[in-house]
Amino acid sequence: MGSLAGGVVQAKGISQQAEAEAKAEERRAQLTDRQKEVNQTQASFERKRTLERLDRVLGNNRAAGAERGLSETGSLTDVADDNAYEAAQDIEVIRYRAEGERSNLTFESAAARERAKSQRRAGSIGAAGAILGGATGAATTLGNAIYSSS
Repeated sequence: MGSLAGGVVQAKGISQQAEAEAKAEERRAQLTDRQKEVNQTQASFERKRTLERLDRVLGNNRAAGAERGLSETGSLTDVADDNAYEAAQDIEVIRYRAEGERSNLTFESAAARERAKSQRRAGSIGAAGAILGGATGAATTLGNAIYSSS
């Protein structure tokens, strides 16, 4: 009977350890989900800041051109177009980086959740094995006792 009781205690320990590891993986998944939100907020801020910087540059260029008596045509327009093109490129870089980070974090989150599920399955299997081992040990002890008394 000691073998069976030992198997039950061992099974409980295996289950508790597996559950603790599964919860840790779920917390990792939650952390990566939060990080995705932070990254998206940061990317939105960077895009907005880039557009604001473009507006300032264009305003400064118009003001500098007006001081020199230049009309908003010709080279001044070319400079404005070039600045707008550069800002658009910066925004695309920000968007592309944010999408890549979001994709990586989504993968990490899913992997952590899958590890949590695997930990729980392994805990159940380990616990069943410990109980089965304890029952087998108890049956063997009982069988040996019966065989010895005959």
